[in-house]
Amino acid sequence: MKKFLSTLVMVVIGAVFGGALSLLILSGDVNITSIITSLICLIVFYIVHIILHEAGHLIFGKLTGYSLVSFRVFSWMVVSTKNGLERKKLHVPGTLGQCLMAPPPYVAGKFPFKLYLCGGVIMNFLASAVVGLIAWIAGELPLVASIFILLGLLIGLTNIIPAGFNDGMTLKMAWKKESKQWQLFSQFYINAQTSNGVTYQELPEELFALPPGDDGKDYFSQWTLCIQQALAMDRLDFEEAKRINDMLWERKEKLISLFRVEIAKERLFLLAVLEVDKEEARSIFALKEVKRFLAIKQMSNKRIAAAYELFVNGDRDKAVALCEEGVGLEANNPNAADVVLERKMMGVLLGD
Repeated sequence: MKKFLSTLVMVVIGAVFGGALSLLILSGDVNITSIITSLICLIVFYIVHIILHEAGHLIFGKLTGYSLVSFRVFSWMVVSTKNGLERKKLHVPGTLGQCLMAPPPYVAGKFPFKLYLCGGVIMNFLASAVVGLIAWIAGELPLVASIFILLGLLIGLTNIIPAGFNDGMTLKMAWKKESKQWQLFSQFYINAQTSNGVTYQELPEELFALPPGDDGKDYFSQWTLCIQQALAMDRLDFEEAKRINDMLWERKEKLISLFRVEIAKERLFLLAVLEVDKEEARSIFALKEVKRFLAIKQMSNKRIAAAYELFVNGDRDKAVALCEEGVGLEANNPNAADVVLERKMMGVLLGD
């Protein structure tokens, strides 16, 4: 998945820059200034189209009954809370932005997911069309406008064509089965509720269940299993959490990269806390991808590293220091229920 995302970004950038360079050559206006201008426009318009894409999800979500939970571009984030909008910081490797919303009440066969999922692509295409129309009315197509239009089209296409883990694939999966629409609703609903401080234990049990006959292999079902694991952790039932983690770990090669790393991190924590296999814990801790994610300043990462230091390395002082660092990151965590859960698990680690 990581290779797919990086390849996708490179394809978009390469295609747009290649198109811009072709236009420069055709115009006969190739010089250092024009090349630098093209590079700057490429970077600036890429960011603009990411913002437009997420704004599209927000606008079309609002039009179909959703309400804002959080809006993120790179690591800058705005979260809707009981006290209004608050700024947070969250880095999620492999994602450039995300607009998460609370869904309207679920009605079988009438769940409005299509416009919400397509909203980002619609906005990219619409922005490109508006700029193209202005250029057509003006009677010329400047290089700057060409880059903006090409980026919008390419970003839109790479998001709507079903591949890997994108809007198009999510749309395709939900379109096919009512059970997947329910799972999609459950994801949105659980995120919205926990963001407002509702704990996993306080949520209805049916939200955590896999649909009858579901093999748990697609990323909708993988997410459901991850949430089952979170519920077990909230209950401090680490044996049950590891049982679910074992199921996911057996199929780790089929998990999308983001889930695979998160499952590896929580496995590291569970192996350490349950003290069942220190050698496996060491091997997971040594994985480059896990080390890269654990280096990100988040409460969960500090808690997992603390468990490793305490139970595998036997260094309580370092574990205490890591937990203190984790508590210091509380203000940046966008999910209120996860803050409570992280504090609870750190308390268990340190015997508080």
